[in-house]
Amino acid sequence: MKKHLPVVLNALITVIVTDTVLRMTLLPSGPLMTAAGWGVFRYYTVLSNVFCALTCLAALLRPAGRCGERCPAPLYELQLSGTGVVLVTFLVVMAFLGPVYGYRAMFTGPSLWLHLVVPMLALVKTLLLRPDRPLPFRATLRAVSPTVLYGAVYVVVNALTWAGRSDPVTDVYGFLKWGWGIGVGFLVSILLVNWLCCVFLRAAGGRAAKAAPETPAS
Repeated sequence: MKKHLPVVLNALITVIVTDTVLRMTLLPSGPLMTAAGWGVFRYYTVLSNVFCALTCLAALLRPAGRCGERCPAPLYELQLSGTGVVLVTFLVVMAFLGPVYGYRAMFTGPSLWLHLVVPMLALVKTLLLRPDRPLPFRATLRAVSPTVLYGAVYVVVNALTWAGRSDPVTDVYGFLKWGWGIGVGFLVSILLVNWLCCVFLRAAGGRAAKAAPETPAS
């Protein structure tokens, strides 16, 4: 059962994210986020969950048809990256967005799935996996590339539209309300959190790979 649980979780995450994002995009109802419809794709929360779902789908579509406990190192690195970005979403909600906007709003409707359920499912799934060989430490740097890309676009878009104050249309998380110094500090802190999550996941996977007997990849 344990061997097949990552497969089940990969499929479950893919279905949950697909259903939730489609509902948010095509059937917007209520003040879920500032943006509505296709505008939800400006949020790291949505993009990180979509990326995580795509990494799960990649595992399901591998030649053997699934990624069970034993996982090829490149595919495991992709799983680690997908889990890392949604853990950032969860941690930012717990440490920043929840206290500012209220935890009830952060864990209501689609936000419950994207802020809590998917990150926890992804964490459990990744901790159950073990790579067929330990990942090099530099893999943790590659794993944060989605967050680096989002942060770079966030800064450039806000810089191009800057009119002396934060614009809620582009500064969707309000990081720049206190100025560029604090705003960029927030983004760098989020990148650091993402990297630390990946370091933790790599370490857990490395220990599992060393402790596990050599068996063929499933």
